[in-house]
Amino acid sequence: MLMGTAIGGIFRRDAPADSTAADRLTWGAEPVTGTLREQRYRANAQILVLSLPILHWADVGGGSVIWRESSSLGTGVLRFLEFSGFSSPEHAGGLNRLGFLRELSRVTENGASESLYFGLMTASPEETAEEARRALHPTAKGVTYTTIDGRITKGSVETVVAHFIAPAQWSAKSRNELVERARMALSASSPKPPEFDTRGVEARPFLQVLADILRQRDRADSHFVYNGRLYHLWLEKSADPKAAAYFRKRGLVSAGAQVVRAAARLRREAGGRESDFRVWVDEQATQPIPLRIEYQAKSYLRLIFEAE
Repeated sequence: MLMGTAIGGIFRRDAPADSTAADRLTWGAEPVTGTLREQRYRANAQILVLSLPILHWADVGGGSVIWRESSSLGTGVLRFLEFSGFSSPEHAGGLNRLGFLRELSRVTENGASESLYFGLMTASPEETAEEARRALHPTAKGVTYTTIDGRITKGSVETVVAHFIAPAQWSAKSRNELVERARMALSASSPKPPEFDTRGVEARPFLQVLADILRQRDRADSHFVYNGRLYHLWLEKSADPKAAAYFRKRGLVSAGAQVVRAAARLRREAGGRESDFRVWVDEQATQPIPLRIEYQAKSYLRLIFEAE
């Protein structure tokens, strides 16, 4: 399941000869020492009507979060983050869906930052519950994926997006093969210009921003960049004693730990519909990896990732 350093090597780019380009962050710079945390999840799904759950599907898939971080005098702070989610076709009406997002960020001693992000996701065109019902038990031999590769520095945003088709039977176990097809599709695509004025903007990708504001108390907000677009992210924390008792009973937090619910919403700065999600974290954790994630993926579908 884990992509690890081997997959990072697939995306390693040869450094140009000039010193400025040679200092550019590459996937090969992923931290191999320092702090490493990983959390695996089981995924449940709720079918919604008028935002109310009417059907619950248990154990329809799984996922994971990886947090790897190191620091040194010469390099600064390097942080690798990854979130992945996948369906189990035998428990999800034959649907074979997969998505992941991985990011690598470097902050140097003088405060300069640079980030890379890469992701891919199975195309899910269904917009209504009826369309989703008709998509169950598919018979197509191929599945369309969307993939993205980005770099963000102060005043610079680079983005490449591509689409490719992979065999329908490929699953989360086929990630190496999917990443290789994604790399080939991206190499044949042209960069897209950012959709906002990048001058003076020092934004970072989504997971890096979320990791930082989860460390803050009470309320926080920040900006992030994805697909050449600038987004605003708000987050508000509140104590959840019931969740704390639940996770203590399961042995996922210590006996004295306090669990908080972080309600987040995000919106594109240029305008558009707001999206929201919720995560539960150990308030004292130095690396606040979620114990639970709730996300409304569609108007009719809520996904819940529960820590194993």
